[in-house]
Amino acid sequence: MSDSANSFVCSETGRRFDSEEAARASETRFREIQAACDAGDAPLLHPGDVIYMDSVMYLSHGVDDFRGGLAEVAEISAGVSASKPATFIMIVQDLDTWHNWHYLAPRQKYLREQHGKDWSHPDPDTRPEFNEP
Repeated sequence: MSDSANSFVCSETGRRFDSEEAARASETRFREIQAACDAGDAPLLHPGDVIYMDSVMYLSHGVDDFRGGLAEVAEISAGVSASKPATFIMIVQDLDTWHNWHYLAPRQKYLREQHGKDWSHPDPDTRPEFNEP
């Protein structure tokens, strides 16, 4: 990617792109996903799409704590959850965990209100009292 003086920013996510066209396409795609979720759908995702993730905090393995926010989809997989077909996603910010998109899709509006343009990230708590030996 080029340096910041020669890059274009997606106004929805803050991601930088090498062309104005790519930045505008990112904005359009993000808005499409969010609008579909607001309408009660769980739209088909593709690697590179940006969605919102929940925060996850653990009492017994705080090293795996994760702060929610914007996240880039890395992989998509079909599966089953609660005996129903489900779509699972892996995000760039947490490549060790699969997340249920059918759970996250209806939460996008809430998560958008909570996190705005903040990006999700690992937030490990290494204190011994929050990590079982």
